[in-house]
Order: sequence, then structure tokens, then C-alpha cells
Amino acid sequence: MKKLRSKVVKALKKEFTFECTISARMNQVILNVKNIDFEQHLGQLIQQTQLIIDKYFPQREDHLCLVIREIGGTNENKFKIWKPTY
Repeated sequence: MKKLRSKVVKALKKEFTFECTISARMNQVILNVKNIDFEQHLGQLIQQTQLIIDKYFPQREDHLCLVIREIGGTNENKFKIWKPTY
């Protein structure tokens, strides 16, 4: 699981288009996003994260827990990307 999280962080850093810092801590991948309207862009953030993870890790064996936080604000969203069932 730890190895997968590290690889996910690398892939997100390479492809993510929003300005943010990405790290892995406590079994979670954390995206600290800045300079956005959090509520307006949350759907795009989640969708882009899902697409990148599915692109690089289509056959993953573990679920992934992710946290998107607004830097300098109070907004935060936690979600899980489930491993494929096929």
C-alpha cells in the first residue's frame, strides 16, 4: 500500500494541472490546493485525480484514501477511490 501511495503521488505531481502540493501521510494521499474557488472546482479536482490514478494504475490492488484541502482556508474534502472489481 505504501508503495502504491508513493507512485500515486509521483503520477499526480507529474500530471495534475491545479496549483498544489501533493504528499502521502497516514495512509492518505493529500492534495493541498491553493488559489482556487474550492467549492466551484472541487468536482474538477476529484475528476482529474480519478482520471490520473486510473490511467497510471488501472490494475491496483488497494483502495486509495485522498484528502483535498484548501491552503489558507477551512475547506477540506475526503474521498476514497476503490480498487477495480474486475
